[in-house]
Amino acid sequence: MEFFYCYGYGRLSREDSGKVESGSIKNQRDLIHDYVARRPELKLVMEGYDDGYTGTNFDRPHFQEMMAAIEAGKVNCVIVKDLSRFGRNHIDGGRYIAKLFPTLGVRFIAINDSYDSEHLNSASNIIMPVQNLFNDSFCRDTSEKIRSHLDVKRRNGDFIGSFAPFGYAKDPDNKNRLVIDPDAAQVVREIFAQRIAGQSCKSIADSLNFAGVLSPMEYKRAQGMNYKSGYRVHSKAQWSAVSVRRILQNEVYLGVLEQGKRTTPNYKVRAVVERPRDEWMRVENSHEAIISREEFELVARLMGKDTRMAPSAKTVYPLAGLVCCADCMGAMVRKTNTYDRKTYAYYICASHRGDKSVCSPHSVSERKLEAAVLEGINFQIQTVVELGHALEAVSRRPMRQVKAGRMERRLDVIRSELAKKEAIRDSLYRRYAAGEISREDFYEFKRIFTQDCEEAERAVEAQQRQIDELLANTAPDSPWIEYFRRFGHLDELNRDVAARLLDRVLVYEDGRVEIVFQYQEQFEQAMAVVQDALREAV
Repeated sequence: MEFFYCYGYGRLSREDSGKVESGSIKNQRDLIHDYVARRPELKLVMEGYDDGYTGTNFDRPHFQEMMAAIEAGKVNCVIVKDLSRFGRNHIDGGRYIAKLFPTLGVRFIAINDSYDSEHLNSASNIIMPVQNLFNDSFCRDTSEKIRSHLDVKRRNGDFIGSFAPFGYAKDPDNKNRLVIDPDAAQVVREIFAQRIAGQSCKSIADSLNFAGVLSPMEYKRAQGMNYKSGYRVHSKAQWSAVSVRRILQNEVYLGVLEQGKRTTPNYKVRAVVERPRDEWMRVENSHEAIISREEFELVARLMGKDTRMAPSAKTVYPLAGLVCCADCMGAMVRKTNTYDRKTYAYYICASHRGDKSVCSPHSVSERKLEAAVLEGINFQIQTVVELGHALEAVSRRPMRQVKAGRMERRLDVIRSELAKKEAIRDSLYRRYAAGEISREDFYEFKRIFTQDCEEAERAVEAQQRQIDELLANTAPDSPWIEYFRRFGHLDELNRDVAARLLDRVLVYEDGRVEIVFQYQEQFEQAMAVVQDALREAV
């Protein structure tokens, strides 16, 4: 009697785990043991069961162990419950069963499918590829249903990730909803505050590590989560400039869910590919925000500023990264000189410092520049406050007497033109049916007037958007006016105020200083409305 030394193999994937007991690992093991016990020529010498592994590929630990045992000559027979437990990829599965195993002299038995390569007949040769194809089709259908279901959840603003982003936790009553984690959220707020204060991502990471604040990975592990990341380098994950920057750029802290950024080509290919940004599924206001949009946009603007400090410095200078050369528009750098045991700080054009032929020095004393900027900020705050009072008076006048009235009339003209073009376009078919124009002229005129209508529609939308922005920006209680009001009168210049109120400070070679404030466009719109109202009142 010829003996076969067997490897009992089984598998259970996540999609199978919710099914009846007949598909369980225990049932597969018991079935294989019972089958071998009733056949004296079979000797079960090894067995392995991959729990939680898909059948669409063969990258499974016990499957690889089985193949290694075959290559080492330890086993010459493989026994499975059925073909689906071996694999659901009919191409690769058929290659193993029909080509590789016979070449290696390995007997293959699928108990419930009544397949035994030692006793093949015409029925077995037909059933095996058909059954493999059925298993593959089942896996494809399951994959498509899961993908479709997950896409629906993403569009509805349901969070489907395995782990909540740092700063949030999954709602105990609804795992697809994010709620704020108070402790982690406070760390996120501190990171944004430090960046606004001028700290670099590296210095923020260093301060968090020095204070013993757990990194996102370690925080999840401390919460009892089995979290792993490919970004881990040290035995204990630490904060890094990359992890800080990732938080500062993540819109999830605005209450925005962006999901579906990565995918796999299909259920057989597990390689992850990046999706184009316009294919991401983005849902706003899906959960409570940790950071205001004002602070998020401010940080985004500051990310491109050079706020490096001297090694011995403890804080960022108030105007660091905000001073520019008015001629070449390059950055100006802070330098110091020591004279008569006193240190003097000044700003100089970085382009000139690197190449004297590129630009002139534009040198300016730091003390004088900060004094001028402080005076300019206080003047701007006072102007905005007075502008708010003027807008309040203007708002009581009929809107037709100010700029928005003219814009409304312009909008009426565009709408009238659009209606005329739509009427002409709609009449084309009637004229074509009546034989007034040829088929070629009909399609050409239709194309021309359709294009004209689309352009007019875009013009209507743009004009309406300008009117809406004007009304929003010139209201007495506009957010940007309230933004300036809350600062009041400043006695000294500090980094926080400079970062929040200034866009940039331009320095001219003759010593003039031009300050470009935040909300400059809104300020100019409001001034124009007030000036128009004053002119019409005269």
